Amino acid sequence: MRRAGWKVWMAYDLPGSYEEMPPNLVDELKRDRRWCQGNLINLRVFLREGLHPAHRALFMTGVMAYVSAPLWLLSLGLSTTFIVLQTVIGPQYFVQPRQLFPIWPQWDVQSAIGFAAATATVLFLPKLLGAVLVVGRGARRFGGVAGVTLSVLIELLFSALLAPVRMLFHSQFVIAALTGLRFHWKSPPREDAETTWREAARRHGVHTVLGAAWAVGVYWLEPWYVWWLAPVVGALVLSIPMSVYSSRVSLGRRLGRGRLFLIPEETEPPAELRVARAHAARAGAAPRFVDAVVDRAVNAMACAVAAPRTTRAAPGVQAARARAIAAAVKGGPESLTDQQKLFFLGDPTALAQLHEQVSTSPAAHPSWSAARVADSTGLREAS
Repeated sequence: MRRAGWKVWMAYDLPGSYEEMPPNLVDELKRDRRWCQGNLINLRVFLREGLHPAHRALFMTGVMAYVSAPLWLLSLGLSTTFIVLQTVIGPQYFVQPRQLFPIWPQWDVQSAIGFAAATATVLFLPKLLGAVLVVGRGARRFGGVAGVTLSVLIELLFSALLAPVRMLFHSQFVIAALTGLRFHWKSPPREDAETTWREAARRHGVHTVLGAAWAVGVYWLEPWYVWWLAPVVGALVLSIPMSVYSSRVSLGRRLGRGRLFLIPEETEPPAELRVARAHAARAGAAPRFVDAVVDRAVNAMACAVAAPRTTRAAPGVQAARARAIAAAVKGGPESLTDQQKLFFLGDPTALAQLHEQVSTSPAAHPSWSAARVADSTGLREAS
Protein backbone atom coordinates (compact mmCIF):
# COMPACT_ATOMS: atom_id res chain seq x y z
CA MET A 1 0.00 0.00 0.00
CA ARG A 2 2.85 2.38 0.78
CA ARG A 3 4.54 1.66 -2.52
CA ALA A 4 1.24 2.47 -4.26
CA GLY A 5 1.29 5.94 -2.72
CA TRP A 6 -1.01 5.37 0.27
CA LYS A 7 -0.25 6.23 3.86
CA VAL A 8 -0.88 3.63 6.55
CA TRP A 9 -1.70 4.74 10.08
CA MET A 10 -2.17 2.57 13.15
CA ALA A 11 -5.40 3.59 14.92
CA TYR A 12 -3.99 2.92 18.38
CA ASP A 13 -6.44 5.25 20.13
CA LEU A 14 -9.69 3.47 19.20
CA PRO A 15 -11.46 2.51 22.45
CA GLY A 16 -13.24 -0.76 23.19
CA SER A 17 -10.80 -3.03 21.38
CA TYR A 18 -8.30 -5.26 23.15
CA GLU A 19 -7.05 -8.83 23.13
CA GLU A 20 -6.17 -11.04 26.05
CA MET A 21 -2.70 -12.52 26.34
CA PRO A 22 -2.17 -16.28 26.52
CA PRO A 23 -2.81 -17.31 30.13
CA ASN A 24 0.62 -18.75 30.93
CA LEU A 25 4.24 -18.76 29.84
CA VAL A 26 4.03 -22.11 28.04
CA ASP A 27 1.16 -21.00 25.79
CA GLU A 28 2.81 -17.64 25.18
CA LEU A 29 5.99 -19.36 24.00
CA LYS A 30 3.94 -21.56 21.68
CA ARG A 31 2.57 -18.40 20.10
CA ASP A 32 6.09 -16.92 19.92
CA ARG A 33 7.21 -19.94 17.92
CA ARG A 34 4.77 -19.09 15.13
CA TRP A 35 5.54 -15.37 15.37
CA CYS A 36 9.25 -16.16 15.05
CA GLN A 37 8.67 -18.12 11.88
CA GLY A 38 6.49 -15.36 10.45
CA ASN A 39 9.04 -12.64 11.15
CA LEU A 40 11.85 -14.65 9.58
CA ILE A 41 9.69 -15.20 6.50
CA ASN A 42 9.15 -11.43 6.27
CA LEU A 43 12.90 -11.03 5.93
CA ARG A 44 12.53 -12.23 2.34
CA VAL A 45 10.85 -8.95 1.37
CA PHE A 46 13.35 -6.77 3.23
CA LEU A 47 15.38 -6.01 0.09
CA ARG A 48 12.41 -5.58 -2.25
CA GLU A 49 12.51 -2.42 -4.33
CA GLY A 50 10.23 0.46 -3.44
CA LEU A 51 9.80 -0.28 0.26
CA HIS A 52 9.77 2.71 2.59
CA PRO A 53 12.72 2.84 5.01
CA ALA A 54 10.30 2.76 7.94
CA HIS A 55 8.89 -0.54 6.66
CA ARG A 56 12.36 -1.98 6.22
CA ALA A 57 13.11 -0.97 9.80
CA LEU A 58 9.86 -2.61 10.90
CA PHE A 59 10.79 -5.90 9.22
CA MET A 60 14.28 -5.82 10.72
CA THR A 61 12.90 -5.04 14.18
CA GLY A 62 10.64 -8.09 13.96
CA VAL A 63 13.54 -10.27 12.86
CA MET A 64 15.92 -9.03 15.56
CA ALA A 65 13.28 -9.58 18.23
CA TYR A 66 14.06 -13.28 17.81
CA VAL A 67 17.53 -13.42 16.20
CA SER A 68 18.87 -11.42 19.16
CA ALA A 69 18.27 -14.50 21.35
CA PRO A 70 20.84 -16.79 19.68
CA LEU A 71 23.22 -13.82 19.42
CA TRP A 72 22.93 -13.27 23.18
CA LEU A 73 23.39 -16.99 23.79
CA LEU A 74 26.47 -16.96 21.55
CA SER A 75 27.88 -14.00 23.48
CA LEU A 76 27.40 -15.78 26.79
CA GLY A 77 28.94 -18.93 25.39
CA LEU A 78 31.99 -17.09 24.09
CA SER A 79 32.52 -15.24 27.35
CA THR A 80 32.25 -18.51 29.28
CA THR A 81 34.71 -20.13 26.86
CA PHE A 82 37.10 -17.23 27.41
CA ILE A 83 36.97 -17.75 31.17
CA VAL A 84 37.59 -21.47 30.72
CA LEU A 85 40.61 -20.82 28.51
CA GLN A 86 41.97 -18.21 30.90
CA THR A 87 41.66 -20.65 33.78
CA VAL A 88 42.99 -23.75 32.05
CA ILE A 89 45.68 -22.24 29.83
CA GLY A 90 46.32 -19.00 31.65
CA PRO A 91 47.03 -15.54 30.20
CA GLN A 92 49.64 -15.31 27.45
CA TYR A 93 51.97 -12.38 28.05
CA PHE A 94 54.47 -13.24 25.31
CA VAL A 95 52.85 -14.03 21.97
CA GLN A 96 55.73 -13.25 19.56
CA PRO A 97 59.15 -14.88 19.23
CA ARG A 98 61.88 -12.99 21.07
CA GLN A 99 59.37 -10.56 22.48
CA LEU A 100 61.10 -8.25 24.97
CA PHE A 101 58.13 -6.82 26.83
CA PRO A 102 54.98 -8.61 28.01
CA ILE A 103 51.50 -7.70 26.82
CA TRP A 104 49.51 -7.02 29.93
CA PRO A 105 45.70 -7.59 29.93
CA GLN A 106 43.78 -4.39 29.48
CA TRP A 107 40.28 -3.65 30.68
CA ASP A 108 38.40 -0.89 28.91
CA VAL A 109 36.22 0.23 31.79
CA GLN A 110 34.66 3.14 29.91
CA SER A 111 33.52 0.90 27.03
CA ALA A 112 32.06 -1.60 29.49
CA ILE A 113 30.15 1.11 31.32
CA GLY A 114 28.93 2.59 28.03
CA PHE A 115 27.76 -0.81 26.80
CA ALA A 116 25.91 -1.50 30.05
CA ALA A 117 24.31 1.95 30.01
CA ALA A 118 23.19 1.57 26.38
CA THR A 119 21.72 -1.86 27.10
CA ALA A 120 19.87 -0.60 30.16
CA THR A 121 18.52 2.33 28.16
CA VAL A 122 17.15 0.10 25.40
CA LEU A 123 15.60 -2.35 27.87
CA PHE A 124 14.19 -0.11 30.58
CA LEU A 125 13.67 3.37 29.16
CA PRO A 126 10.53 2.50 27.11
CA LYS A 127 8.90 0.98 30.17
CA LEU A 128 9.76 3.93 32.37
CA LEU A 129 8.53 6.41 29.76
CA GLY A 130 5.30 4.45 29.45
CA ALA A 131 4.80 4.62 33.20
CA VAL A 132 5.50 8.37 33.19
CA LEU A 133 2.97 8.84 30.37
CA VAL A 134 0.29 6.88 32.26
CA VAL A 135 0.89 8.83 35.45
CA GLY A 136 0.92 12.13 33.58
CA ARG A 137 -2.42 11.43 31.88
CA GLY A 138 -4.03 10.09 35.03
CA ALA A 139 -3.25 6.74 36.61
CA ARG A 140 -6.59 6.20 38.34
CA ARG A 141 -7.86 3.74 35.72
CA PHE A 142 -4.55 1.82 35.93
CA GLY A 143 -4.68 1.37 39.69
CA GLY A 144 -3.37 4.74 40.83
CA VAL A 145 0.13 6.17 40.99
CA ALA A 146 1.26 3.72 43.69
CA GLY A 147 -0.22 0.78 41.81
CA VAL A 148 1.42 1.76 38.52
CA THR A 149 4.80 2.35 40.19
CA LEU A 150 4.78 -0.96 42.04
CA SER A 151 3.51 -2.79 38.95
CA VAL A 152 6.36 -1.42 36.85
CA LEU A 153 8.96 -2.43 39.44
CA ILE A 154 7.58 -5.97 39.71
CA GLU A 155 7.39 -6.25 35.92
CA LEU A 156 11.01 -5.16 35.57
CA LEU A 157 12.12 -7.90 37.96
CA PHE A 158 9.88 -10.54 36.41
CA SER A 159 10.88 -9.71 32.84
CA ALA A 160 14.55 -9.91 33.84
CA LEU A 161 13.94 -13.40 35.25
CA LEU A 162 12.07 -14.49 32.14
CA ALA A 163 14.61 -13.07 29.67
CA PRO A 164 17.07 -16.03 29.88
CA VAL A 165 14.18 -18.49 29.57
CA ARG A 166 12.95 -16.74 26.42
CA MET A 167 16.52 -16.62 25.13
CA LEU A 168 16.79 -20.41 25.04
CA PHE A 169 13.31 -20.94 23.63
CA HIS A 170 13.71 -18.25 20.97
CA SER A 171 17.09 -19.70 20.00
CA GLN A 172 15.39 -23.05 19.46
CA PHE A 173 12.66 -21.38 17.40
CA VAL A 174 15.16 -19.57 15.16
CA ILE A 175 17.18 -22.73 14.56
CA ALA A 176 14.02 -24.71 13.82
CA ALA A 177 12.79 -22.08 11.38
CA LEU A 178 16.13 -21.82 9.57
CA THR A 179 16.49 -25.61 9.30
CA GLY A 180 12.97 -26.07 7.97
CA LEU A 181 11.55 -28.04 10.90
CA ARG A 182 7.75 -28.10 10.76
CA PHE A 183 5.39 -27.82 13.68
CA HIS A 184 1.66 -27.83 14.22
CA TRP A 185 -0.03 -24.60 15.21
CA LYS A 186 -3.27 -23.83 16.96
CA SER A 187 -4.43 -20.59 18.48
CA PRO A 188 -3.41 -20.40 22.16
CA PRO A 189 -6.17 -20.36 24.78
CA ARG A 190 -7.29 -17.08 26.29
CA GLU A 191 -9.28 -18.41 29.23
CA ASP A 192 -7.73 -19.33 32.58
CA ALA A 193 -5.32 -22.23 32.09
CA GLU A 194 -2.79 -22.99 34.79
CA THR A 195 0.50 -24.79 34.12
CA THR A 196 0.96 -28.00 36.08
CA TRP A 197 4.26 -28.97 37.69
CA ARG A 198 4.58 -31.91 35.30
CA GLU A 199 4.06 -29.70 32.24
CA ALA A 200 6.51 -27.11 33.56
CA ALA A 201 9.12 -29.80 34.23
CA ARG A 202 8.65 -31.16 30.72
CA ARG A 203 9.03 -27.73 29.11
CA HIS A 204 11.75 -26.25 31.33
CA GLY A 205 13.52 -29.31 32.76
CA VAL A 206 16.41 -29.30 30.28
CA HIS A 207 16.92 -25.57 30.74
CA THR A 208 16.96 -25.99 34.52
CA VAL A 209 19.64 -28.68 34.31
CA LEU A 210 21.62 -26.54 31.85
CA GLY A 211 21.50 -23.53 34.19
CA ALA A 212 22.59 -25.57 37.22
CA ALA A 213 25.42 -27.31 35.34
CA TRP A 214 26.55 -24.00 33.86
CA ALA A 215 26.69 -22.35 37.28
CA VAL A 216 28.49 -25.27 38.96
CA GLY A 217 31.04 -25.58 36.14
CA VAL A 218 31.88 -21.89 36.10
CA TYR A 219 32.07 -21.72 39.89
CA TRP A 220 34.48 -24.65 39.91
CA LEU A 221 36.74 -22.94 37.38
CA GLU A 222 36.46 -19.28 38.43
CA PRO A 223 34.17 -18.53 41.41
CA TRP A 224 34.12 -14.76 40.90
CA TYR A 225 32.71 -15.04 37.37
CA VAL A 226 29.59 -16.90 38.51
CA TRP A 227 28.27 -13.63 39.97
CA TRP A 228 28.22 -12.13 36.47
CA LEU A 229 26.28 -15.15 35.23
CA ALA A 230 23.95 -15.29 38.23
CA PRO A 231 21.07 -13.35 36.57
CA VAL A 232 21.11 -15.83 33.67
CA VAL A 233 21.79 -19.17 35.32
CA GLY A 234 19.69 -18.26 38.36
CA ALA A 235 16.69 -17.51 36.16
CA LEU A 236 17.12 -20.83 34.33
CA VAL A 237 17.26 -22.74 37.62
CA LEU A 238 14.05 -21.02 38.76
CA SER A 239 12.25 -21.43 35.42
CA ILE A 240 9.97 -24.28 36.56
CA PRO A 241 8.47 -22.56 39.63
CA MET A 242 8.28 -19.25 37.74
CA SER A 243 6.30 -20.90 34.97
CA VAL A 244 3.95 -22.57 37.45
CA TYR A 245 3.29 -19.68 39.80
CA SER A 246 2.99 -17.06 37.06
CA SER A 247 0.05 -19.06 35.68
CA ARG A 248 -1.82 -19.19 38.99
CA VAL A 249 -5.25 -17.59 38.62
CA SER A 250 -5.56 -16.99 42.36
CA LEU A 251 -2.28 -15.04 42.41
CA GLY A 252 -3.39 -12.87 39.51
CA ARG A 253 -6.71 -12.10 41.15
CA ARG A 254 -5.02 -11.16 44.42
CA LEU A 255 -2.75 -8.78 42.54
CA GLY A 256 -5.80 -7.30 40.82
CA ARG A 257 -7.54 -6.75 44.16
CA GLY A 258 -4.35 -5.02 45.29
CA ARG A 259 -4.67 -2.55 42.36
CA LEU A 260 -1.66 -4.01 40.54
CA PHE A 261 -1.32 -4.71 36.79
CA LEU A 262 -4.72 -3.20 36.02
CA ILE A 263 -5.90 -1.82 32.68
CA PRO A 264 -8.84 0.57 32.11
CA GLU A 265 -11.01 -2.29 30.77
CA GLU A 266 -10.79 -3.84 34.24
CA THR A 267 -11.38 -0.75 36.36
CA GLU A 268 -14.00 0.69 33.99
CA PRO A 269 -15.35 -2.17 31.82
CA PRO A 270 -16.62 -1.17 28.36
CA ALA A 271 -20.35 -1.04 27.73
CA GLU A 272 -20.19 -4.28 25.72
CA LEU A 273 -18.75 -6.20 28.67
CA ARG A 274 -21.17 -4.66 31.16
CA VAL A 275 -24.19 -5.58 29.01
CA ALA A 276 -22.89 -9.12 28.44
CA ARG A 277 -22.27 -9.67 32.15
CA ALA A 278 -25.68 -8.28 33.08
CA HIS A 279 -27.35 -10.57 30.57
CA ALA A 280 -25.42 -13.57 31.88
CA ALA A 281 -26.44 -12.70 35.45
CA ARG A 282 -30.12 -12.51 34.46
CA ALA A 283 -29.96 -15.70 32.44
CA GLY A 284 -28.30 -17.69 35.21
CA ALA A 285 -25.55 -20.22 34.67
CA ALA A 286 -24.13 -20.58 31.17
CA PRO A 287 -25.09 -23.75 29.29
CA ARG A 288 -22.73 -26.66 29.67
CA PHE A 289 -21.58 -29.04 26.97
CA VAL A 290 -23.99 -31.69 28.22
CA ASP A 291 -26.82 -29.18 27.81
CA ALA A 292 -25.85 -28.71 24.16
CA VAL A 293 -26.32 -32.46 23.70
CA VAL A 294 -29.42 -33.35 25.72
CA ASP A 295 -31.43 -30.11 25.65
CA ARG A 296 -33.31 -29.59 22.37
CA ALA A 297 -33.24 -25.78 22.44
CA VAL A 298 -29.58 -25.50 23.46
CA ASN A 299 -28.63 -28.11 20.88
CA ALA A 300 -30.41 -26.18 18.12
CA MET A 301 -28.69 -22.95 19.16
CA ALA A 302 -25.25 -24.61 19.36
CA CYS A 303 -25.73 -26.15 15.91
CA ALA A 304 -26.83 -22.80 14.50
CA VAL A 305 -23.81 -20.86 15.77
CA ALA A 306 -21.24 -23.53 14.85
CA ALA A 307 -19.11 -23.06 11.77
CA PRO A 308 -21.03 -24.25 8.68
CA ARG A 309 -19.76 -27.52 7.25
CA THR A 310 -20.67 -29.24 4.02
CA THR A 311 -23.07 -32.16 4.46
CA ARG A 312 -21.30 -34.19 1.78
CA ALA A 313 -18.19 -34.99 3.73
CA ALA A 314 -15.53 -37.40 2.55
CA PRO A 315 -16.02 -41.07 3.52
CA GLY A 316 -13.10 -40.87 5.93
CA VAL A 317 -14.61 -37.85 7.68
CA GLN A 318 -18.00 -39.55 7.91
CA ALA A 319 -16.42 -42.66 9.38
CA ALA A 320 -14.47 -40.63 11.96
CA ARG A 321 -17.64 -38.72 12.85
CA ALA A 322 -19.58 -41.97 13.29
CA ARG A 323 -16.87 -43.42 15.54
CA ALA A 324 -16.80 -40.27 17.67
CA ILE A 325 -20.59 -40.31 18.06
CA ALA A 326 -20.66 -44.01 18.94
CA ALA A 327 -17.92 -43.57 21.56
CA ALA A 328 -19.67 -40.55 23.11
CA VAL A 329 -23.06 -42.32 23.23
CA LYS A 330 -21.56 -45.38 24.89
CA GLY A 331 -19.13 -43.65 27.26
CA GLY A 332 -21.27 -40.72 28.40
CA PRO A 333 -20.26 -37.08 28.92
CA GLU A 334 -17.64 -37.91 31.55
CA SER A 335 -15.62 -39.93 29.05
CA LEU A 336 -15.12 -37.01 26.65
CA THR A 337 -11.98 -34.91 26.71
CA ASP A 338 -11.98 -31.18 26.07
CA GLN A 339 -10.67 -31.79 22.55
CA GLN A 340 -13.53 -34.20 21.81
CA LYS A 341 -16.08 -31.73 23.13
CA LEU A 342 -14.63 -29.02 20.89
CA PHE A 343 -14.95 -31.41 17.95
CA PHE A 344 -18.70 -31.77 18.51
CA LEU A 345 -19.20 -28.05 19.18
CA GLY A 346 -17.40 -27.25 15.93
CA ASP A 347 -19.32 -29.79 13.83
CA PRO A 348 -23.09 -29.07 13.83
CA THR A 349 -23.83 -32.30 11.96
CA ALA A 350 -22.04 -34.41 14.55
CA LEU A 351 -23.65 -32.48 17.42
CA ALA A 352 -27.14 -32.91 15.97
CA GLN A 353 -26.58 -36.63 15.40
CA LEU A 354 -25.21 -37.03 18.92
CA HIS A 355 -28.35 -35.34 20.31
CA GLU A 356 -30.55 -37.71 18.33
CA GLN A 357 -28.60 -40.79 19.41
CA VAL A 358 -28.59 -40.01 23.15
CA SER A 359 -32.33 -39.24 22.92
CA THR A 360 -33.40 -42.40 21.11
CA SER A 361 -30.74 -45.08 21.38
CA PRO A 362 -31.25 -47.73 24.12
CA ALA A 363 -27.44 -48.14 24.22
CA ALA A 364 -26.90 -44.57 25.41
CA HIS A 365 -24.98 -44.23 28.66
CA PRO A 366 -27.26 -43.66 31.69
CA SER A 367 -25.53 -40.37 32.48
CA TRP A 368 -27.07 -38.83 29.35
CA SER A 369 -30.56 -39.66 30.67
CA ALA A 370 -29.63 -38.34 34.12
CA ALA A 371 -28.51 -35.06 32.59
CA ARG A 372 -31.76 -34.79 30.63
CA VAL A 373 -33.82 -35.38 33.78
CA ALA A 374 -31.78 -32.78 35.70
CA ASP A 375 -32.34 -30.22 32.95
CA SER A 376 -36.08 -30.82 32.83
CA THR A 377 -36.30 -30.60 36.64
CA GLY A 378 -34.47 -27.29 36.58
CA LEU A 379 -36.83 -25.93 33.92
CA ARG A 380 -39.92 -26.89 35.99
CA GLU A 381 -38.45 -25.25 39.09
CA ALA A 382 -37.65 -22.09 37.11
CA SER A 383 -41.16 -21.91 35.73
